[in-house]
Amino acid sequence: MGIQKITFDGSSVTSKHDADLNDFIFSVGTGVLLGSRGSVFYTLANNTITFEDGYVMVQGRLIYIENNTQVTVTPNANRLGYVVLNVDLTNNEVSIYTKEQASTYPNLVQNDLSSGQGQYEFALCAYTKTTTSVALNNTFNRQTLLNADSLVYNLEQKIRNQTTPNVHTPTYISQGVYRISNYYSNDLLRAFIMIVLSNGTIVNIPGPLIFEVLGSSTSVGYTYNGVTYTMFISYQNGNTTFTCGSTAHVINRVIIYRF
Repeated sequence: MGIQKITFDGSSVTSKHDADLNDFIFSVGTGVLLGSRGSVFYTLANNTITFEDGYVMVQGRLIYIENNTQVTVTPNANRLGYVVLNVDLTNNEVSIYTKEQASTYPNLVQNDLSSGQGQYEFALCAYTKTTTSVALNNTFNRQTLLNADSLVYNLEQKIRNQTTPNVHTPTYISQGVYRISNYYSNDLLRAFIMIVLSNGTIVNIPGPLIFEVLGSSTSVGYTYNGVTYTMFISYQNGNTTFTCGSTAHVINRVIIYRF
């Protein structure tokens, strides 16, 4: 019980203090630090996997992979495998080795290291091998950690992508009846819908209005060549159907704005 000075002159900072802080800062505390040094990128040649330098964070524990670190895979059987970075706090050791098995990729030991004890295996890359060859699994996605600038940029791009209007050519069902698909209730509840008719008339409807009435349907009035009509809109299982007030009316486009 008591208190400890950490960032004070003459104080001793333990590896656990540092790891706890790193884990807090990075929130998800395991992955390659993308964009730092060579980002631990890797290549395969002559059955040898070569890594560029970079850093890996494992639950707040920082490991540096030296440039041109190499791991040789022996093509002696049909196997699926990983090159594993192993963090063993019980023995205060780190190591790199291959871990493989037949038919499926092997399970990795991934203990909670917050107590200062335990083992965590982090897959640096994945491969397949036969009795004659070795190949990288290019579909394998290892976990990465981004710096604050990259996180902010990605969030900005995500917001832009979500708010960029999507223009759809609706499917013709019958005269005056059109449909768009693959927009579900959670999408429409955060959407504004603009329906463009062939003469340029625009019919606007807030997405949430569709779900205010039991049965997921609503209606909206519009004026077409000086005459007032009612358009009916209904939703079911990812399909939104628009029924114009006249069978002569044609819907050219449906524009979805997300908010």
